[in-house]
Amino acid sequence: MIRFLQNADALASRLRPAWMWAGQLGVVVLGIHLAADRLDDYLAQALTATGIPWSEPQVPLGLGTWGAIAIELSVVLWAGWTLLAAQGDRVSDWSMLWHRRSIHTGLSLVAWLPLGLAGAWVVGMAVEDQMANWSPTVALALGAVAAIAVAWRLTWTGWVRVVSQTPVPKRRVHGWPWAVPVLIVAGLAFRHGLPIWSWLQ
Repeated sequence: MIRFLQNADALASRLRPAWMWAGQLGVVVLGIHLAADRLDDYLAQALTATGIPWSEPQVPLGLGTWGAIAIELSVVLWAGWTLLAAQGDRVSDWSMLWHRRSIHTGLSLVAWLPLGLAGAWVVGMAVEDQMANWSPTVALALGAVAAIAVAWRLTWTGWVRVVSQTPVPKRRVHGWPWAVPVLIVAGLAFRHGLPIWSWLQ
């Protein structure tokens, strides 16, 4: 039994990079999904505002939903690709990062953090919901602790990884096809996925 536990522990240690990668990606995906839940409403409103005589009143909502799903999937692909591409030598200061500047680097710098923080907050809310019937006060505290732990252990380490190990670009416009969907979703995650706005009210 002891040998089995030792082997299991050794295997877990060897697989740690893979689990860390999955966790870093997973928390960002949660943030992307939260933002996409808002995006479909905005798309439906924009389609309705065009004044096009839709055959059915629900058509703009359906198109908005599918449009949001398509954008969500594209940003999930960007996140996975960004983590996989973070294989460069680690930069030690901002001047080294400046030499690797590209659209891809800029997106990693400004978009990963709000998406990951929104995902951490989703985890915190899930913990709070699970404990709410037992004690609302304890649930609130545990939810906050869970959100902070996930933000520190996964969001922050993921952001450091994708920024500090961003690849050396062949062209400054490297990553441009992702720019619009990533910035839209990251903006929505920042606006709707962080608790700071309710705190400021």
